Amino acid sequence: MNAQFCPRCFTRLPDNARQCVRCGLDPDAWERDIPYAERLIHALGHPHSEVRMGAIIALGKRRETAACAALLHCALVWPGDVIQGLEIVRALRAMLPVAGAEHALARLGEEHPAHAVRTAARIQEQEQTT
Repeated sequence: MNAQFCPRCFTRLPDNARQCVRCGLDPDAWERDIPYAERLIHALGHPHSEVRMGAIIALGKRRETAACAALLHCALVWPGDVIQGLEIVRALRAMLPVAGAEHALARLGEEHPAHAVRTAARIQEQEQTT
């Protein structure tokens, strides 16, 4: 059985828990009351990379332009996860020509510690200017 985590504070939940033992959240209420895009953006802070990656892919496919700053933050907070960083670049590309996506790609092209991520972000920036 997969471990379940609180969707708000990411505390591991006991099996069949109806409420988070740390923050008191009812996970069913979270799913019911919080818009899907907002839940995806929040998931970018999850401690497990698989959860973050699922959110990154979904945000890119949905072209959730409200997520540009959160995607940038995620890439910079988890710099060692290069595959995740490349997927963030791909998600941001899907959101172009939105200014937030352009800004995030420019920052990743300058600031991300991984050469592959910087290069991927810069390639997109060069394609936009030509």
